[in-house]
Amino acid sequence: MRRPVLVAVLAAALLCARGVGARAADAPAPAPAPAPAPAHRPSVVESGPSKAVEAAWPGDGRADLEVPDGVWADVVARLGLPGPTLGFSLEQMASYGRDARITRPIAMQFRDVRAVPRTAGKLSDDLLGAVDDVGELVRMVHGLSDAVAGRNFPRPKGAEWGPAWLPATTTPSDALETVLARLGTLAGGRDVPRSDEARTAWRALPEAVQRLVVRVLVGTAEALPWLRVAFDEPFLVEAVGARAREEVTPARLLALASRPWLDEDEALTPARSRAAFDALGKVDRDYLALGSVVFALHLGVALAEWKAVRATVDLKAVEGGALWVDTPFGAVRVLGTGDDTVDGAAGPAMLVLDLGGKDRFVGRVGTPAWPTVPVSTVIDLGGDDVYDGGELAGAVACGLFGVGTVVDVAGDDQYTVAASGLGCAWYGTGTLLDLEGKDRYVVRTKWGQGAAHVGAGLLVDLAGDDAYECAEQSQGFGSTWGGGLLLDLAGNDAYVARDDGAKSDLYLGQSVAMSQGCGFGRRADLGDGHSLAGGFGVLVDAAGDDRYHAQCWAQGCGYWWAVGILEDRAGNDVYENGKYSLGAGAHFAVGCQVDLAGDDRYNQGVETAVNQYQGHARDGSIGVSVDGDGDDRYQLRNHTGGSGDLCSVGLFWDRRGDDVYQLRWNPLGAPNGWTETPPMGSATRADRTRTFRDELGTSGVFLDTGGRDTFAWENLPADRTGLPTGLPFGADGTTWAYRAGPRCLGVGIDVAVFPPRPKAP
Repeated sequence: MRRPVLVAVLAAALLCARGVGARAADAPAPAPAPAPAPAHRPSVVESGPSKAVEAAWPGDGRADLEVPDGVWADVVARLGLPGPTLGFSLEQMASYGRDARITRPIAMQFRDVRAVPRTAGKLSDDLLGAVDDVGELVRMVHGLSDAVAGRNFPRPKGAEWGPAWLPATTTPSDALETVLARLGTLAGGRDVPRSDEARTAWRALPEAVQRLVVRVLVGTAEALPWLRVAFDEPFLVEAVGARAREEVTPARLLALASRPWLDEDEALTPARSRAAFDALGKVDRDYLALGSVVFALHLGVALAEWKAVRATVDLKAVEGGALWVDTPFGAVRVLGTGDDTVDGAAGPAMLVLDLGGKDRFVGRVGTPAWPTVPVSTVIDLGGDDVYDGGELAGAVACGLFGVGTVVDVAGDDQYTVAASGLGCAWYGTGTLLDLEGKDRYVVRTKWGQGAAHVGAGLLVDLAGDDAYECAEQSQGFGSTWGGGLLLDLAGNDAYVARDDGAKSDLYLGQSVAMSQGCGFGRRADLGDGHSLAGGFGVLVDAAGDDRYHAQCWAQGCGYWWAVGILEDRAGNDVYENGKYSLGAGAHFAVGCQVDLAGDDRYNQGVETAVNQYQGHARDGSIGVSVDGDGDDRYQLRNHTGGSGDLCSVGLFWDRRGDDVYQLRWNPLGAPNGWTETPPMGSATRADRTRTFRDELGTSGVFLDTGGRDTFAWENLPADRTGLPTGLPFGADGTTWAYRAGPRCLGVGIDVAVFPPRPKAP
């Protein structure tokens, strides 16, 4: 088990008192009872023309997306900062309390708001650079949870197999015998019988197929020793209520691992959850990461080798039911090009390789069955396939106490699970890799499409116009000690968290998505006290005109010591959301949303977007929303567009383009310093607490640094009742400052920093 970071956090009495949702989310801003106006009325204290700033035309790469130093110097001066850094130190964040699960990658995110999008850009660059190397992707996603293992691990070169126990000169036909013997040795010297029919079927397979099978099995054999020592077997057997290891089932393991997250929705249940919390201390995450990386490296070599020769291989000559070999760690099956059905109820398989056809994979496929089958892999080489987990939770590429992998090389495919699948991890590594086709991914409830609790969950799609649908807690979701990644390389894609997925009365009947790049922790200060810091959730889309839809908590959001990132690199995109979305964080968390290029639309005509989104942060958090280029349209309401609340920093930046801001001040109740907070560089008034919070600032920053912009205020009351003094504000080429109280200041700057961009001939 990894040593916890000393900078820790759990702040029960010190947290905000505006309410917590039944789904571990902050309550929406209620309409409080009428109260006397605060002694200090928030107001715009400065408004005027902005400074001209000279800057060379920047490049179009992600690394070029940096706020110009001249503009930031103006921000720093207007906020009265002693230096260029706007954020919170490790010591300041430590004041919030304790939590042994806070990891170093999360603790380091609060020091400087400008470093947040820089870090997100470096991470997304690295991920996109590794799309053809599944081993490197798995390593990086485990690294998000500070499980650092397998870096520069040696992989096979050329025709080499890799390990010393399998000489490079061994032919693929003979290699299977050696690999099966190795598996028998790892199982304690057990023999792996092969029938004459199996030997004949194996020799009849094309050499390229044999090499693919052997490489995957070699990776499995190399990973097994690390995976076996990653878990405390006696503890897990007892914790799931089994009398022996043979009685441990995937259903029992999933019930144990998920118990703390189900408890959130119920009454106090410490007796039922004790073992589940103890399990967090019974896993060696570095060994788990290393075993996962070792397997994925060999898998990556196998796939690269297959892609290089597949056009020359005639798979149609292979008859159905080509090979079946039972091993101590699950069956090895090779199926032909017919339309096959693979049913997980037949028992967990170590490897299923299907050579083509319109196939159906049902039940628990590509999902391990610890401790007997720690690694389970499905590879389909072609055809329009259906993967359906049915009513089972933990199916189809679910890393459930082990490594679960599904690879689909070609075809327009459909993937569906009830919960916990399609690249999900529970104490393991779950990977779903789709290389080609127009695909549809559905998680009917939660925990999928790149989601992780203790481990790494990855969904990687390399081509096609794809559709992603979930109810909640999916699509790049990272929880405790977890890294979740959804990476889509190309195509016009749709990401939808359903409006009926997780409705909450505390959010006016809207659905709490916690999806599309969401880091999420367990808040229990109002319950059993077993709060758990969250992890890293990341969604990266590299190209295409995409649509992102959710209602609350989505699109680069963080909750309770967690980090959520959404990066979109190109295309004319549409974003629809609401509270705590589009680069938002609450309760010691970081949310970051970056759209690098394209003419984008943010919440156009979306009535559920009422407040607290797009560069908004609350309660010791940082929220960042950045648009790099394009003629964009925004709908901004209260607490949006760079707005800080309760010792937090909110940053909004549109780098360039002719943009339109549709602005609405919508009163959320009687004036009290919070309800009337406007959009665009604002900060909410904070009452004196006589705690460390009084020493922390609250800041909101709005920046638009290029283009001819339009600011259109809607529905302002004629008598200005309840309006902060100085509203409306904002115009092309102007700056403003908004003061809500001591240490609570917002800044807005619109300036044409860059000369007009040369038009293409």
